Amino acid sequence: MRQKLGEEWRRIIRRRRALGFLVGAMLVMLLAVQGIAGLANPGNLTASPLLDTPLLGAQLGRLFVAGFCLVLQGWLILATPLLAMSAYVDDPLAASIPPDTLLARLLAVWGLLLVTGAVTLPFFSILPLFGSLDLSEVGWALTVILVTGLLNGAYGVCWMALLRSPPAALFLAYSVLLLWLVVAVLIAASSLPPAVVVVAVAFNPFAALLSPIAPAFPPTGPIATDLRNLLQLTHGGLDPATPLHHLYIAGCGLLILLFFAVASVAARPKPRRWQRFDTLLVGLGLLYLIGLWFWREWWLAPLL
Repeated sequence: MRQKLGEEWRRIIRRRRALGFLVGAMLVMLLAVQGIAGLANPGNLTASPLLDTPLLGAQLGRLFVAGFCLVLQGWLILATPLLAMSAYVDDPLAASIPPDTLLARLLAVWGLLLVTGAVTLPFFSILPLFGSLDLSEVGWALTVILVTGLLNGAYGVCWMALLRSPPAALFLAYSVLLLWLVVAVLIAASSLPPAVVVVAVAFNPFAALLSPIAPAFPPTGPIATDLRNLLQLTHGGLDPATPLHHLYIAGCGLLILLFFAVASVAARPKPRRWQRFDTLLVGLGLLYLIGLWFWREWWLAPLL
């Protein structure tokens, strides 16, 4: 397994798409810095069409952390399926892929995602300059971003394994994802039963991302209205203090296992028979469910 992982890692980093993924992440973060700095107009050093007064340090910190996290989350959602296409097969019409090889390719995608997260961390190092930011809030937000990357990697590999055609797989992957984001926003604004709304909003990756940092958003000030409008879009009428990220993180673990299980079965030749790898995967799923049962008060908190 270690040898296969090394081979897949070397294969994926030789692709131009991998370099574009890293460079793109840096560029969008640089653009975020420029955009947020222009909006905040710190020190009133530059003219801003939106604000005539500089923000207080605490509000500026909230603006930067929300902006950085949303931009990085959006980049991962947009680019990870493209990256997953590189991790599938050189010939999309190959008859089969052994499950351990497929796992090695998924781990290679995840490894590149971790590298991307590492190279963007310096941008977050400016946040302590503004004060008022709790380390646990930022930590949970980064955890949601990490989980989103892992989920999207498994999601993209699953579509590739199912369709064996990169263009068709990418089209359906992005179409389903866009449809879900639209549905989640519509459900957030609907009058459906509260439990349904909470679950739908919790699995909106942007709502889950804002969940740990939204309770401390400033109630008044230059950016308060903009942040309230953002929460209205992602949360609807839900209380911003609802810990949606608990349910999101727990549920994404199950979805990752499900997507990989589907991919491993779809990548086999017909007739598809039960393999030892399936037993290991089922065992891992059972252990995860047992863990969820013992920690049910944590991830059920949004529904209570």
